[in-house]
Formats: sequence, structure tokens, C-alpha cells
Amino acid sequence: MSFTGEYHNILDQKSRFSIPAKFRKSLHPENDRTFIITRGFDRNLILYPLNEWKIVEEQLSSLGSIKSKHRTFIRNIVRYANNVQFDSQGRIQISDNLLEYSKISKKIVVIGMIEKIELWDPDALKNHEENIQNNISEDDFESLANEIKF
Repeated sequence: MSFTGEYHNILDQKSRFSIPAKFRKSLHPENDRTFIITRGFDRNLILYPLNEWKIVEEQLSSLGSIKSKHRTFIRNIVRYANNVQFDSQGRIQISDNLLEYSKISKKIVVIGMIEKIELWDPDALKNHEENIQNNISEDDFESLANEIKF
């Protein structure tokens, strides 16, 4: 299973969009057409296949809940997480609170991130990329590329 590539889509009147066919085909059958959708860290949304979300839950559980910062972090990840199952046309619905958070209104950019999928408002993605360009040097990219032997 691997999600790669960028796709542009439109939300319908019921706040649904179609997951690219390539991504639907990449989803392992054990996920039963189900994703978990939640807030991302960059004012975007993230779709996790069910099996990947279980890994996220295990990692979050390892933080424990004794420390306040751990509880707050876990709460901010899981409180917005919803199960969504795509229909026969490959569409999933995005809740109003997640649309508001991500500023997605009509157009949506769908980006494969290997084990998960990011959903962006096109303008928010453009602004984010412009800000990142100002914060990450070519040396940073080169250093990361060397770490993974790219």
C-alpha cells in the first residue's frame, strides 16, 4: 500500500469528494473502504487507512496520560478523528468542523503521503509551501536526502 501523487478535486453540495481511484485501489482490503479523517498539523486534514490509524493510536497510547502535555496532545489528535467509509462512487464526506479548520470550501487538493493522504485547500497549500520555502534551505533538503540515501 502506497499513496503517491497529487490530485485536484471538488467538494459536492454534501461536502463529499471522490478519493482518487489510484488511492482506492491501493487501500488494503482489510481496511474495508474505511479511513480515519482528522486534523493535520499544517492546517490541513489527514486521511489514515484504518490499519495505519491503529499504529497512530498505539503510538499515542505510549505517551500515557499522566502528563498534562501528553493528554492535551492526544486529545487534540483524537477528538477530531472520524471514521469515514467511501461509497460505491469512491466519495467520502468531510464534517463541517474539519472543513472550517482546514479552510476547504470547494476546491480540494489530495496528496498521497505514502501511508496516509493529506487534504488541502489550494490557497492554504500554496501559502504553506511559500512559508516553507523561506524556512528550509537547500542544505536542509540535501541533509535529509542523505539520511534516506535518496
